[in-house]
Amino acid sequence: MKRKFVFFALLAACVSATCSMCGNDSDTPEYEFPDGPEPEPEPEPNAYPHGLTVTEFADDLADGKRCLGFVATADPKANPKLRFNAVHLPVQKTPTRIHADFDSENRGKPCVTTNAGYWWAGNSLSLLVSGGVVESIENQTVTRDGKTVYPVRASFGQMASGEFETHWIYCVSDDGNRPYAFPSPLDNDERTGTYMPAPPTSKTPGAALWTPQEAVGGGPMLVKEGRNVAEECYWREVFDGGGIAGTSRQPRTAVGATADGKLLLLVCDGRGMRGSEGFTLAELADKLIALGAVEAINLDGGKTSCLLFMGTKISLSNPDGRVRDGRSVSGLIGLGESDLVPEWTGLDK
Repeated sequence: MKRKFVFFALLAACVSATCSMCGNDSDTPEYEFPDGPEPEPEPEPNAYPHGLTVTEFADDLADGKRCLGFVATADPKANPKLRFNAVHLPVQKTPTRIHADFDSENRGKPCVTTNAGYWWAGNSLSLLVSGGVVESIENQTVTRDGKTVYPVRASFGQMASGEFETHWIYCVSDDGNRPYAFPSPLDNDERTGTYMPAPPTSKTPGAALWTPQEAVGGGPMLVKEGRNVAEECYWREVFDGGGIAGTSRQPRTAVGATADGKLLLLVCDGRGMRGSEGFTLAELADKLIALGAVEAINLDGGKTSCLLFMGTKISLSNPDGRVRDGRSVSGLIGLGESDLVPEWTGLDK
């Protein structure tokens, strides 16, 4: 027992001596470890390139309802590598499929993909121009009240100068179905049931050959020279009987441009998806104007509305709420980043 007592006494003395050596009275300076190099920041997964932003919005509507959606804003002046691509699909594909094929088709790094104009039974019903080549023309006729009607509808395109334009377009038969721009939707009005007796031609007053390098059609025109023209053009472009329900709230897709040359792509959910009611066409135009749009057109909507971001996020309007990879469509807008300069610019690579 005495031996144990002596052992613990010696142990206590050693601990005490050690602590006193480490106290403030010690002559031994404390060792300071040098700071190492700052760790490299982890790259943000799927970060958007310079000049491109994608934001989510949740807007309160006048009657207390809400509309949820996404808007992509691209500034080609800030990043000349950003490319607006109109993608024609003779065989329909989903947005996720074309997004995955983007690089292999020499369109660059895919950033944003959205649906374009109207289609039916696997065929495009809207104008689509890719690389200066007219790949698809808009539907030349529709039937209203037993009459054959020749609708002049909105299109959005990028010119060789790089500028974005919107026009009312008809592909005229007297010039090989090439697209001609007109200063208005001409003389159709579905509200009053009055329609042009014959299709416009290249000789129709105000007609001008339109030569965009990339373009998509759809309609109606939403914003023209900064003014909300959605409801007026809905009737004059003869859409009321076509199922797009312009005066009710629906899932929508739109493309537009700002006064300083930025591109806007917008998709909103509707029909209760994510608690969103959607927009009427007039509400959609107001939203685009609030974002700075001075020109904008409506594209296909409903279940077709889709916006895919960098391959990871998708906004779909599904009344049943199920997640899908997008409806197979005949035309898409693909926004990519590429070092390849399109031949039509006339610039060196």
